[in-house]
Amino acid sequence: MKIVTNLRKVVRYNSLYGFRRTVIKVAGRTRNHKLNIFFPVKRGEKNISLIGCGQFGFSTISYFLYKKIGSHFLECYDIDSKKSLSTAKFWGYKPCKNAEALISNPKCKYVYIASDHYTHSEYAIEAIEAGKIVYCEKPISVTRDQLLNLVKTIKQFHAEIYFGYNRPFSKAISDLIPYIKNCRAPMTLTCFISGHKLAADHWYNDPKEGTRICGNLGHWIDLSMYLFEQRGLEPEIYDINITYSSKDELDDNIAVSYRTEHGDLITLVLTSRTEPFEGINETINLQCGNLISKIDDFQKQTLWAGEKRQLLKYSPKDVGHLRAINQPFIDEKRRVNTVIKSTLLMLEIKDMVMNVEESRRYDLKEDNKFLF
Repeated sequence: MKIVTNLRKVVRYNSLYGFRRTVIKVAGRTRNHKLNIFFPVKRGEKNISLIGCGQFGFSTISYFLYKKIGSHFLECYDIDSKKSLSTAKFWGYKPCKNAEALISNPKCKYVYIASDHYTHSEYAIEAIEAGKIVYCEKPISVTRDQLLNLVKTIKQFHAEIYFGYNRPFSKAISDLIPYIKNCRAPMTLTCFISGHKLAADHWYNDPKEGTRICGNLGHWIDLSMYLFEQRGLEPEIYDINITYSSKDELDDNIAVSYRTEHGDLITLVLTSRTEPFEGINETINLQCGNLISKIDDFQKQTLWAGEKRQLLKYSPKDVGHLRAINQPFIDEKRRVNTVIKSTLLMLEIKDMVMNVEESRRYDLKEDNKFLF
């Protein structure tokens, strides 16, 4: 029965993502290095190293780097040596004994970080101090102290750093931005996310990882902050409210909403009462000025701008990984301050969850020391 289910999933993935993306998803789960016959080596300077060889580092970061720029893979490291070895064997990295040796390699120009969440800031700081160009997967920090130390290091070394919040790089978000650019009207945004159902011992549930607020909900908190930035009117006051479905699972099956001094209303719902067959599924609705947008799992979008209506379809499904991961190699980069602001708001919400709070006002002006 499990074999049949897995075959159905492969067929469904192929319809959503295409053949090669499906192959790499299968390879990431099985670590079958023979599947790399579909990814022949593309010659080039080996100067990209990877810290964190889990599913994301293996089948997302490495895949989209390969797709855009080729086989520039130098070294990889993971605390699980088996993951490091299988990633190296598949993509052509050289497995490294520790992160320090990887970062200190003079041949390494770019360090991609996709390790456990609580280690992101630490590795990013080490790489910046070593003069590397850094791509840090989300979340960039899971505590305020981590974030402050990271910001200080970025400022001190004038670092070139890129962040792994990918939704702003999706085609659907790119398509709606012209309609809200400098609109300056109040915004209503709702995001309904069906996330993975996690086992009690899943590493996301380790308290030091920052809860699912950092692990998952940070994506849509960041999306709201990006949309504020593009609108040209960025809030400073956030009145936050949280509804918990159960005090036994504070960071899951949860509704987070915040309103701002500009009349914005943002509502984010994360639910995982069952495992979604196709992976994370999300529905996004936005209203700003005369724009109404409905995004259905980044596969299609309906845009209404006054009397004008557009139906846009995206095949393969595009949540923004290609452009986000390749920021160092394309003429696109997120504003550092916007990502810092979204991280500060995320950490405020995480703190509320950890303390089982239902409402709080957050004044971003009080955290100017974090900003550039």
